[in-house]
Amino acid sequence: MEQIYKYRSFSASIASGYKLFRANLRTILYKSWIEAVSFAILFGLTLVMAALELKAGFVCAALALLVSTVFWNGRLFQLIDGGTPKDKLWRAARAVVIGILFTLLPLIGIPLLNVIMEIMLEEHPKVGRALKTGFKHWGYLFLTLLMSGLIMMALSLVLAIPLYICIYGIISNHLGMLAGDPSGLPASFPVILFFVGMLTAFIFLFAQLWQTYAFAYAHGAILSREEYRAKEKEEEKAEDAAKEDNVEN
Repeated sequence: MEQIYKYRSFSASIASGYKLFRANLRTILYKSWIEAVSFAILFGLTLVMAALELKAGFVCAALALLVSTVFWNGRLFQLIDGGTPKDKLWRAARAVVIGILFTLLPLIGIPLLNVIMEIMLEEHPKVGRALKTGFKHWGYLFLTLLMSGLIMMALSLVLAIPLYICIYGIISNHLGMLAGDPSGLPASFPVILFFVGMLTAFIFLFAQLWQTYAFAYAHGAILSREEYRAKEKEEEKAEDAAKEDNVEN
């Protein structure tokens, strides 16, 4: 990721993320398809367990999906900036835990996005510093999240239409059964749901890559801005010290 540590606007970070995604999609697809397929299969299985209301099966599938998320992110960031698989998996595990906290606290936890990128990209991550700068640049991160999120929402309306139809069918059938009607879903519905969910997850996983890259560029822009401000303060201190010396002389 060349020139990631360069100050740019949130829109420029999003544009840079898309350019990197477009330039490297084929390579990433080729080198990470195993992790992507594993994630997609487990996502489809989790949907089926939820639809069949098998609580134990759903919990097991969801936990396996969480582990698969760790492997996917570890592999993805290893392709981005190198590093050993073991190191990236450990970093990804920490990042996924923080990602869960962000999901629970979406607005307050926006600075956690900067923390995640700090963990995944920096050779010696400083979580406290990343959290502090994340709060300082809350608006920048919020705008990046808002704009990229709206784009992803628009994409989902196209990419996930079959999945939305399946979910709507499940909800409608469940409401009908609560009213006393028999189940109207065909016996093959779990199989259909599994393959629809699996295919949607696989496509969406790669479609979302540019958003991840956008936050990587946003993280680099924040660090660059902080370094620039630190240099300005040092120069001001040096000028003040020089003035004091002149006055004394």
